[in-house]
Amino acid sequence: MFGKRRGLSSLTGSDPRPEEPPNLVPIMNLFVALIPFLLLSAAFFNISVINASVPALQKDRSDVAKAEDAVTLMVQLLPSGYRIAASSETLSRPALEALRMEIPRKDKDPDFDAFNRHLLSCKQQYPRSDTVILVADPSILYEEVVQTMDAARQWKAQEEGREVRYELFPNVVMAGML
Repeated sequence: MFGKRRGLSSLTGSDPRPEEPPNLVPIMNLFVALIPFLLLSAAFFNISVINASVPALQKDRSDVAKAEDAVTLMVQLLPSGYRIAASSETLSRPALEALRMEIPRKDKDPDFDAFNRHLLSCKQQYPRSDTVILVADPSILYEEVVQTMDAARQWKAQEEGREVRYELFPNVVMAGML
């Protein structure tokens, strides 16, 4: 108490020494280490878009074709083979039941030829039809799903020694199993 000399600054509360700026180096080091760690640990997702049309509600106009009927085929790709069913706004239940079919696998592979022939007969009966809804079992390989989509889109035939392709169902929609 008696040994220290006190100046006027201690009594007034002002300090004659200039104030030092805060040391930001530790905070900068934290950000230099933290930001790359957060970027590396972030999960990035591949998002893809599947074109789908949604029916619009209109009071004065109907989407149902009056001249020709059309069907939408539902194809289940199962470990046992294909299960095909049809739906339509205008067809009767017996007409839709006639399009129902189960195609078993040939050995371990799907029977793409029988599947393609059945879709061709459906297309010949209802030429305005253009949509197939494909539901694949989770155990089905990706290659089989793609080959099924290709078989649903077109029919390949040999005419006069050359390969000709006919469009069957160009709109193949993938759906999930519930």
